[in-house]
Amino acid sequence: MATRNYLAELNEYAQKTDSEVSFEEVSSEGPDHEKKFTQRVVCNGEVYRKGVGRSKKEAKRNAAEHALKGLLENEPASNVGNSLSLNDNSVGKTNFKGILNHYCQKKSLVHNYLQVKRSGLPHCPQFTYKVVIEEKEYPEGEGNTIMQAQQNAAQQAWSALQEQSDWDSKVSLRSTVSEDDNPPMMSSTSTSPSTSISTSTSLAPRMSSSQSEPMSTSDSIVFNNSSNPHSDQVAVESEGRADSVSNKPTRSRFTSEFDSIKFLGGGGYGRVYEVREILVNKKYAVKIVRGEEKALREVNALTVLADNNIVRYYNCWMEDTGYMQDSSADSSSSQSSGNSSVEYLYIKIELCDTKTLRHWIDEKNAKTLQDTNRRQESLPIAQQIVSGVEYIHLKKFIHRDLKPANILLRPDGEVKIGDFGLVTVDDVDDKNPMERTNETGTPSYMAPEQLENIYDRKVDIFAFGLIYFELLWKVSSGHERGKVLRDARNQKFPREFPLTFPQEEQIIRSMLCKDPKQRPEASALKAELEKLAHTLNPEKTEHHRNVTV
Repeated sequence: MATRNYLAELNEYAQKTDSEVSFEEVSSEGPDHEKKFTQRVVCNGEVYRKGVGRSKKEAKRNAAEHALKGLLENEPASNVGNSLSLNDNSVGKTNFKGILNHYCQKKSLVHNYLQVKRSGLPHCPQFTYKVVIEEKEYPEGEGNTIMQAQQNAAQQAWSALQEQSDWDSKVSLRSTVSEDDNPPMMSSTSTSPSTSISTSTSLAPRMSSSQSEPMSTSDSIVFNNSSNPHSDQVAVESEGRADSVSNKPTRSRFTSEFDSIKFLGGGGYGRVYEVREILVNKKYAVKIVRGEEKALREVNALTVLADNNIVRYYNCWMEDTGYMQDSSADSSSSQSSGNSSVEYLYIKIELCDTKTLRHWIDEKNAKTLQDTNRRQESLPIAQQIVSGVEYIHLKKFIHRDLKPANILLRPDGEVKIGDFGLVTVDDVDDKNPMERTNETGTPSYMAPEQLENIYDRKVDIFAFGLIYFELLWKVSSGHERGKVLRDARNQKFPREFPLTFPQEEQIIRSMLCKDPKQRPEASALKAELEKLAHTLNPEKTEHHRNVTV
């Protein structure tokens, strides 16, 4: 019997779903004649089970098998092989999210989708959402996916709206539109008896935030990659109105409201740009990611978190296209991903200095000798990180991906924790730990229990222990760093480390306990670091106290 080609199947899945798939080499162990290779797949930022083999090819094939099985297990059967659908069970059904979005735009109403709960097993979750329009809550909707639950919630809200005394039937022109009225990416105008719009692009859902500005109320629809905008525009025939309106091309909010767009960085988490908001002449950072569950988790967390040591969130919006910058010229544009069902979430956040803690550590390590000021400079950074972590935990969240690359440094020395793409809730007590997604995070900084399904906020403490160690200890190469970090994970430090940093070594050792219950809480660590600061520099600490009193 022929062996399945999981690599080819995974590649086909990625193309059909427009997913970003990459392979990571985790380890290579053993002597040359008995080498064991380990690889893993990262799909749209999500890490999947590792594959092991006697060769890189075998490890890669096994990793592809694990990832493909995980992806297909988490995808409803109705969605497999039909990845171009707007939502998981949308074929032939009315797009109530699009209808509700259109209604709220026409009435200038702010609406949002709130997750009420998530239940069920990890491989078969059940989501419950409700619509909130201008602070009024509507009946809940359930589904096996977030999109399905939101569609059902939108249907409940739509039904309730039509029963209200102030119902405006003139805005209900899209109420009879089915998502498959017209095929996606159509290059010419097509009409139906009830309306003459194509729902493949026009009814794509939009996210509204309580802090965001209302979306544009334009009725225009532009088909992606259209070479003739005039032929691809579709007239919308409104109820109660005899004449049809010729539509104008949809403008990207990103390119119309912002300029001086500068690429800062990108990866599996998306792309980040420095921009200037034209209206207020102020610079921000805009993060562009796929409008998926991971992105929604990040926004939900950022709307709640407001702390000096956490990147500040302003607002967000959805667009049908992702921003693509042409590196060969100064021109840039918003371009389609090639999949009409894919939408992009634009998150406007505080612009910090582009320097990350990873850069700071690498600069220190590049020096020939150990920097004599490194200990004094590292302590206030560590204090601010643990202060931010304490706040995250206080708000019942777990970051799950703390690492130097996700920590930003401002020129004034202020530290900002960013990238909440893997954030999750911590709403259970220590006696009843929650079953969660395993192997989520960056392997080098993941706590041992993070490889399993059950863990809590203490995974952030473990990661912080490794970060604090890196802040203090100089390594000369990437190879040495990998070995030193692996040893540190097992509480094995270089011989000189406890001699040079005796107090810090004890604090870090406590954070790297294999048993999460033995690790200190962030609040206790914060107090320990304050004591250390007073010990190392009592005059500066006393001056700081006098200033803040």
